Amino acid sequence: MSMELELVPVTKDDAEKILMFIRLGKDYFKDLDFEERERFMQSILSRLGEPDRWLFLLKYQNEYVGLAHVKIDKSERPGWGFILEFYIVPSKRRMGLGRKFFSLIEDLLRSKGVKDIWLLATEAIPFWCSLGFRLTGEIDKETGQMILTKSLRSADNSSLES
Repeated sequence: MSMELELVPVTKDDAEKILMFIRLGKDYFKDLDFEERERFMQSILSRLGEPDRWLFLLKYQNEYVGLAHVKIDKSERPGWGFILEFYIVPSKRRMGLGRKFFSLIEDLLRSKGVKDIWLLATEAIPFWCSLGFRLTGEIDKETGQMILTKSLRSADNSSLES
């Protein structure tokens, strides 16, 4: 299977991409009640255009199949990449798309000088661990989710840094 993937940035002046984010977001945030979901999605969209923050859609064979919200952290772990949201539609999971999507995001963060990435998760922990993330043993106080981290430092440099 060829991977015809495209990382599509969502920008505040592109109504079509914003509507696609909202459509995918409704499914991704389905566990939230309607008002909370709308408020949360609007808070994400209101931050479009901030420096070192990106909202992406994943396009596969001409269909939007995922979304990601990524930033370079400035508060909790300054300079770290932070994956706030990451979603692949259920019908397209277990095809390698999430792995490829993450690889594109990882490349972007690395190009911005990021050396470590972190995220919060309750589900999909085996997926994140398969990509090199490790459970830290910490729980996020606000959400109750587990904190996972991954180093982007190359393996041959890690022995020099320990």
